[in-house]
Formats: sequence, structure tokens, C-alpha cells
Amino acid sequence: MSSKGVVLITGAAKRIGRVIAIEAAKAGWDVAIHYNTSRTDAETLVEEIRALGCKTCLAKADLMDGQAVEDLIPRVNNACGPLSALVNNAALFEPDKTDPDGVCHRTINFDVPCRLCEIFAQQLPPEKAGAVVNMLDSTDVPPFFSAYAASKKNLHKATLAMARTLAPWVRTNGVAPGPTWMNPRETREHFDRMVKATPLQVEISPQAVASTVLFLITNPAISGEVIHVDGGQHMVNPTIRTN
Repeated sequence: MSSKGVVLITGAAKRIGRVIAIEAAKAGWDVAIHYNTSRTDAETLVEEIRALGCKTCLAKADLMDGQAVEDLIPRVNNACGPLSALVNNAALFEPDKTDPDGVCHRTINFDVPCRLCEIFAQQLPPEKAGAVVNMLDSTDVPPFFSAYAASKKNLHKATLAMARTLAPWVRTNGVAPGPTWMNPRETREHFDRMVKATPLQVEISPQAVASTVLFLITNPAISGEVIHVDGGQHMVNPTIRTN
């Protein structure tokens, strides 16, 4: 199977990032797997992707380390070749009390994706277009997650801005999932209430999110778009939208 190109997925070792990586490999992409502390999960993912007949490589980086962020894409280039796509999936989701000034959330959820988009654009071969998908959020988070919410809303705005500034060589889009994967801190009862509060009242599968990401990185005519994969939640809770 010929490769569609190399895609780097940040935070790919677990949860939605892992599903995106597997689905990308099934679709014929070579996959660069970024991780920080989840080495065992990342190594297991490498084995699964290789079993699908695709090339893959590991890239460890602490996204709070500025130099590690600067080095991430060049390291992947050396291991896998130039990237054709970037999925900014890694995110910090913690209560405000753990990050009182919001610096950690702003860095990982906003500053790093924006910087990686710039480095991605710079590494593209001449006259070759690429695609970025930024993972956003369509859930209504509690007020004590305000740093997280602000960082994701700012990334939403930046996604639309970068669609203009990085054109024509980089298509920049976003995917905003709704209730997809229970957070370890929440109960099943709370998660089910979130699902029932959406118009479609269906739990969003990680595969539905992954297929939307792949659609956006492969469709050459779409940029500046944010697709809500949320069962319609954004229609009943306009505060989660950033126009």
C-alpha cells in the first residue's frame, strides 16, 4: 500500500489520539506518534501500526519544554521524512486550582499548537501543500475549568486566523468533539446526562471523531472550517462556539 504521506499526531498514545493514529494508518498514512510519559502505550501503538503495513516512529517531547517543542518536528523529519499533515491533539484538562495563573493550559493547549503549525509550514517541501487539524472542544465544561476553556476558545480563533495566514500551502481546520470519552474524574451518571443534553442524544464514538479528522486532512478544498462532532450540542449551548 503506497503511503498518503506522514502525519504527526500529538498526544497519540492514548484515548482519541490513539484512535486517530490507528484510523490514519488504516487509511494509508504513515504515522509519527508523539507522547510524553506514556511510553508503554506509545510502543504498543507502534506495533499495531506496523502490523497494518505502515511506517511509524516515536517522538517523545514534554510540551512544557520550549526547546523540545522546537525540536519535535525536525526530529520526526529525520526519522520519517517531511510531514504532510499535523494533528494537534495533545491537551491539558485540569481544574483551575492546579494551574492558578493558567500558564500550563495556555502553553499546551494554545501556544504549542500554534508554534507547531508554524514549524510544520516551514518544513513543507517547495510547492507542496499540507494540512493541519487542531482538536478543539464542544463540551460545556464547569466554571472551575476556565483556564482549559479559555485556551481552547483561543485555539479556535487561531485556527481560523491561521487558515488565512498559512494559505495557500497549509489548510488549517478544527474538530470540536462533544461527549466522546469519559474523563477519569467524572461518573457514568454525569457523562450520560451530558449525552442526553445533546439534540441527538448519542454518545460520540472516537471513530466518528477520527473519521472527521481524516476527512479534513485529505480534502484539498476545505480550510478555515471547524466541524463540531458533538451530537448538535453547539446548537443548544452557544457559549462553546467562537465565531
